[in-house]
Amino acid sequence: MENSVSSIPGLKPFPERHDKFKTPRAFLEGRSKIDGAEGLWRIRDRLYDLETFAKFHPGGEEWIRLTKNTDITELFETHHLTDKAASLLPKYYIREAVSERSVPLTFEPNGFYNTFKKRALEALKDVDFHRPSKKTNLIADSLATTAVLLSLLAAFAQSYLVLCAAGVFLAWTTIIAHNYFHMRNNFRMYYFDLSSMSSKDWRITHVMSHHIYPNTIWDYEIYVAEPFLQWLPDKTKSTFKSIASQIASPIVWSLMFISNLVKRYYSIYFEYGKFEFRDAVPLLLPSLMCFFAPSVLMGLKFWLLVLVISSFLFSMIGFNAAHHHPDIFHDGDIYRDDLDWGLLELDAVRERKVIDDSDFLVLTNFGLHGLHHLLPTVDHSYLPLCEEAFEKTCKEFKIDTERWTQWELIKGQFQQLMRNEPKKNYR
Repeated sequence: MENSVSSIPGLKPFPERHDKFKTPRAFLEGRSKIDGAEGLWRIRDRLYDLETFAKFHPGGEEWIRLTKNTDITELFETHHLTDKAASLLPKYYIREAVSERSVPLTFEPNGFYNTFKKRALEALKDVDFHRPSKKTNLIADSLATTAVLLSLLAAFAQSYLVLCAAGVFLAWTTIIAHNYFHMRNNFRMYYFDLSSMSSKDWRITHVMSHHIYPNTIWDYEIYVAEPFLQWLPDKTKSTFKSIASQIASPIVWSLMFISNLVKRYYSIYFEYGKFEFRDAVPLLLPSLMCFFAPSVLMGLKFWLLVLVISSFLFSMIGFNAAHHHPDIFHDGDIYRDDLDWGLLELDAVRERKVIDDSDFLVLTNFGLHGLHHLLPTVDHSYLPLCEEAFEKTCKEFKIDTERWTQWELIKGQFQQLMRNEPKKNYR
């Protein structure tokens, strides 16, 4: 949307949406300009100073540091299933905010989201949902190990067949690793960095932006792809632009990892100003492949090819997993009257047949997507425990829970690139 005005009543225009470099840091800077947090942390209409609490935060200090000077209402509500965090807030209260919130989304006690959250908490009472399951850990470790070993074998044997297999396993590793950076700090979230993308940057762009404001003008994963991919309905989007987006899609998918690698080190040098442990992880695979390959150049060539293959598969799965179809809400469409946060999540997501019935496919294909958006910190292996609560709450609030096929979503994603007229799109 060229004018960056949301069709969700009360959602402010996002100032950094057309930033030249569209870096994760720019997203945070945009939030700081409009959130009225006054250098503190804002939750609803109150300001808190969480500086001294940061090192004690169970989820890790990084979450607190990254969100300073922003409104964390949605993050706070959706990342704490119990009341423990809320009970600590009064200790850090400073004053009331002087400006209105930049986000109109609500968390009413009897609204959709809080009704579901209470039921989900009851469904999860017998598992340690604050930590990943042993099953997920085993699958993640196996995928990461296989991806590395196949990459080394491909470089050593100069086998393009093995190289393709390495690309597939690296894509699966990256997807399952995304499960971990949603949670408290853990070493498995660094599997994500093997792809060359940054687990830190994705905590900003994926968790703090896409997950909280999906398919809106605030969704980084929507606007970062513009003008190459234009998913939002906009009357200024011409047929030529739409067809160009469809043609550009596989190219964008293939170059996503490499472009993120460039943006990552640009941000380190020009924005963050420091090199962290996770920033060395992308260098591990090419270093090992160069060691096992006949020459350094061959090692680098095979590494880049692995990145291209895995990038294509990761992006193809991700962009076609749940969010883009002409019958799914995209900012610009006519929105519902009820501004409950949970309803926005479901309006921008659809569940899938077959994939959501397999633990392996769920973990490697962004499965159970609606439940994951509603319960982002809960390990995917535990999400099936909440399906009954989900169905019950959706039925109570008259929300459609029909599952779609993967093919419907793939076709729909390309159709959405063509759509320029707003619709009344919600479940």
